[in-house]
Amino acid sequence: MMLGMVILSCGGRSHDIRVVASDYALHAPDSVASGLAHFTLENRGRVVHELVVGLLQRGKGAREIVEAAQANARLRDLPAQYLEGPPFAAQFAWPGATSPATVTVELQAGREYALICTLRDTMTAPPHAALGMLRVLRVR
Repeated sequence: MMLGMVILSCGGRSHDIRVVASDYALHAPDSVASGLAHFTLENRGRVVHELVVGLLQRGKGAREIVEAAQANARLRDLPAQYLEGPPFAAQFAWPGATSPATVTVELQAGREYALICTLRDTMTAPPHAALGMLRVLRVR
């Protein structure tokens, strides 16, 4: 038995969003148009980084992301902190490389999305998001 999945976009608009990771920041546009978005992650840092994409709860933003990271919130706990539901996906990129994966998300107009790296350099080091490795992406 074969199972398949079809992604439909009502608006028909599709665009690419390139996110560049460095030690310890994510570089991405401040805002993008609504519609189907394909995220790619390029790592220009010296350590492995990830891109986690999730829909922010209304009224939540960078402050809540950093506070949760500083409190060592686990990925599965982020909906209780600032995400509206679980993250959509995560992709990883090794130093000096672009992830071979693409994360595709239907972005809703008027909403904001969290782009974060939750990795740590060591078991006792803070999560990268606690060091400022995050972006809030506004969708118009």
